[in-house]
Amino acid sequence: MMKLAFGILSAREDPAAIGQLIASLGPHSLIFAHHDVSKSPAPVLHHRPNLRLVREPVRTHWGAWSLCEAILRLLRDALADPDWGYFQLLSGSCLPIKRIDAFQRFLDDADTDANVDMVALDEDPVAMMSHGYRAYAQADTTGHRVLRKLRRWYLGDHPHRVDRQGLGFALPAPERAGGAGARIALGSMRLVTAGSAPGIDHPFNGRLRCFAGSTWWGARRAACEYLLAQPDDGPLQRFFKRVSIPDEFYFQTVLGNSGFAIGESNHMISRFDDAHPTRLEAAALPALAASPRFFARKFPDDPTDPLRLEVLSRLVVRAPGRDRYADTH
Repeated sequence: MMKLAFGILSAREDPAAIGQLIASLGPHSLIFAHHDVSKSPAPVLHHRPNLRLVREPVRTHWGAWSLCEAILRLLRDALADPDWGYFQLLSGSCLPIKRIDAFQRFLDDADTDANVDMVALDEDPVAMMSHGYRAYAQADTTGHRVLRKLRRWYLGDHPHRVDRQGLGFALPAPERAGGAGARIALGSMRLVTAGSAPGIDHPFNGRLRCFAGSTWWGARRAACEYLLAQPDDGPLQRFFKRVSIPDEFYFQTVLGNSGFAIGESNHMISRFDDAHPTRLEAAALPALAASPRFFARKFPDDPTDPLRLEVLSRLVVRAPGRDRYADTH
């Protein structure tokens, strides 16, 4: 079966929880960890023969380009090793929810080059109005402030939310739908996405489209090499280095415009509360067991948490034979 590489981003997590995650990925997978030592001391995990720590970790800040840079450094170190065919990105709050050999069998059968939850903003009004103000204008600019105002005209002060593509998108309250302010805001944002709005500059047009989606993707080696080959001074990196929460746009946009075959991600993401997913609770176990995906987040950070232990013992170790990719032993 295909050899796997996992990239783990960690910062403040309990070292024992990180060790638990690493152990759950199996002894035959290659594991690369980027640990932000500015947030907490590096976990003592050097004795694991399949683990390699990123040589030059960066100081990460939520919502900044530094998180994308940390992912790129994970990819750089992983691609220096020729002995794997698929790379899966994980956070310190992730766990597998099926056996790793089931994941390998799934990848052996799949005809996709990358697995990414993403949506093209120019063809999805919900995503465009919810996230477009961050995608099409750099932070702390006049354009960003204008687009925030358009977003408020469209959504109102108390929008509803819907979770999809691994993100939480804002929806207007029903009474706002079709109102004059909402229509003006939507029409204006359509001009922005087409690159026709004066004073708002971005690199997107009919040939280069902007995508949004979950940070937690996986890809075969060729797609990973393509991601790492993007120039530091290219239009996308120059633009996204000053965008708010670029990890929800950059990798998705590069892959979405690449021509690679894209499938849905392998992650089940917990419900969003504003901009952040909530912690999974014990009541989530049936949904985790029924999910066709192979990983989930966010789990509680406590390695003794009952949900973590139940998932690892029931779904990852014993893995009932639910489908062709589940363990059958």
